[in-house]
Amino acid sequence: MLSLTDRDAVTAALTDTTLDPTLRALIGLRVWQVDTDRQRPLGEILQIIVIHPGDPPEIIHEAVGFPICWDQAEQPGWEWFNDHGSWFELAYILTDDFGMLVFVADHPDTNDTLRFNCLGYANRPLTTD
Repeated sequence: MLSLTDRDAVTAALTDTTLDPTLRALIGLRVWQVDTDRQRPLGEILQIIVIHPGDPPEIIHEAVGFPICWDQAEQPGWEWFNDHGSWFELAYILTDDFGMLVFVADHPDTNDTLRFNCLGYANRPLTTD
């Protein structure tokens, strides 16, 4: 689990070679797109949460601020969703000037319900065996 709420944390994530390169590129792109007012702290406009395989639901819910891992989770619906192959991206607009991006690993060890919900929205071509 990663929670990125300031520029130092983003820089640390972007330079962490143990993180997936696709994830680092996505984080860098989104921060570049959103962080246009360098006078404001990044944490006033954006929070980025990264959910890794094996992260327990309680920790995920605490980081996000509401439950997103249960079948009938009481949550605000995401504003938009992107399937990046190995990562799902959920964007939540929480106020007029604050949003949260949640990156979810598409991995068998990721929380089953959360991954299932993401796969249900992903527009992936059917595969034949």
